[in-house]
Amino acid sequence: MNFVDSHCHMDAYTEKSGVEFDTWWNSVDPKPDALVHVSCEEPTFEYAKKISDQYPNVYASFGVHPLNADFYNERVEQELLKLWARPKTVGIGEIGFEYHYECASHKKQREVFERQLEIGLPFQKVFVLHLREAEEDSLSVLRNANLKGATLHVHSCTTSAHFVDEVLKLPCRVYVGFTGILTFKSAADVREAASHVPLDRLLLETDSPYLAPVPHRGKVSHAGMIPDTGKVLAEVQGVPFEELMKTVRQNTRDCYGI
Repeated sequence: MNFVDSHCHMDAYTEKSGVEFDTWWNSVDPKPDALVHVSCEEPTFEYAKKISDQYPNVYASFGVHPLNADFYNERVEQELLKLWARPKTVGIGEIGFEYHYECASHKKQREVFERQLEIGLPFQKVFVLHLREAEEDSLSVLRNANLKGATLHVHSCTTSAHFVDEVLKLPCRVYVGFTGILTFKSAADVREAASHVPLDRLLLETDSPYLAPVPHRGKVSHAGMIPDTGKVLAEVQGVPFEELMKTVRQNTRDCYGI
């Protein structure tokens, strides 16, 4: 079985599990073809550079997460511009809105989101979007942005089916990623949203070390759990598991080039 974890945080995985990346990579079963390790704030940039340089199958995404929007400044921006130019950088983000937790003001989050969209577009990397409990503002920003030629990955989709319908209408390529949340008994609305995504626009991800799927709830999640989410996604889409995994693997090639 071939699959990619299209969104994970391996430094946080090590912190939570106590297992170093080398040990995990050599023992994980089933083993992913590749990982997209996502770095969301300046203190984690160096780890992301190191791990993606060291391992051929590890790629990186860099951005300032909305939780960290207050720390965005000119110096960080200049560092991002250098990081986005790296060959092993495949994503810009995660960027967007976080309205569940108290953090930066909504105004500041919007400014930082719009700025990274603007300066990131010329790099032709995937915009990795964190859009939590902010559907109206998210659509406002995305509809007003210059997205010609852009590719979006709506990360860890927990939005409404209506939002999925609207974001798929944007004038660019849009992929929607699902984590272990899809398997939770309480997540009927997420499964409904997943049913609205065309098969060729689906991605699988863990958001490791968070959101372990059933039957691993309560454990530290990692890429080896992707097939458990894939089984539920196949049921939602009404296709055989093998077909779902094969199609999503191709989607990851089409989206990220890996």
